[in-house]
Amino acid sequence: MDATLKAEDRAVTTRAHLREIRKNEGLPGVLYGKDRKSAPVSVDANEFFKVYRQVGKNGVISLDFADQGKYPVMVHELQYDSIKGTLVHVDFFSVDLNKEVDADVPVQIVGEAAGVKEGGVLQHMLHDITVRAKPNDFPDSISVNVEKLEIGDTLQVGDLEKSGKYEIQADDEEPIVSVVPPSKEPEETEEEEDTGEAAGVVSGQVEDNEDKEDSGQEENTEE
Repeated sequence: MDATLKAEDRAVTTRAHLREIRKNEGLPGVLYGKDRKSAPVSVDANEFFKVYRQVGKNGVISLDFADQGKYPVMVHELQYDSIKGTLVHVDFFSVDLNKEVDADVPVQIVGEAAGVKEGGVLQHMLHDITVRAKPNDFPDSISVNVEKLEIGDTLQVGDLEKSGKYEIQADDEEPIVSVVPPSKEPEETEEEEDTGEAAGVVSGQVEDNEDKEDSGQEENTEE
């Protein structure tokens, strides 16, 4: 087991009780799985952060109950306060270490594309890929090397290297990343050019009139 986290059953589920748990540096949560009923639990918030950083997004945690023993779980969902941004709830999914489950794995771009060096723009379309594997076989991320991509090239899911430990659950033709030509500034149309020329003529006429008025004023002054 990768890491152990002590947990307690949470019999009371009122909002006041949840606030009390968080006030005492606890973290409310729920434990559920394919072969078990959903049950409210709580863990120490600081200990959870330590363990979660240790095992990563798809790592296995041993949830340890004093009166029930240990359960291998994965973190299924984290809920944050929309205003404060603090973690307020965690969903634990009970797993069988010998059975495959699905989870999203982040895509990590490696290197600089050849097309980008020539002025192209890298577009990253697929940021997470659903992977099927046994709980202890999930990769931390899936690396995608883009160094050979030229302008106009696209790397798809089917281009990824296959692994004997996990299976990618996505269409082979789904694009992950591509290099597109740089955007061009729009060229002036004939209508815009004509408008510009007309504006120049009008401007010239105004200047001529002002010159005439100035000349007239000078003549009157001399008189």
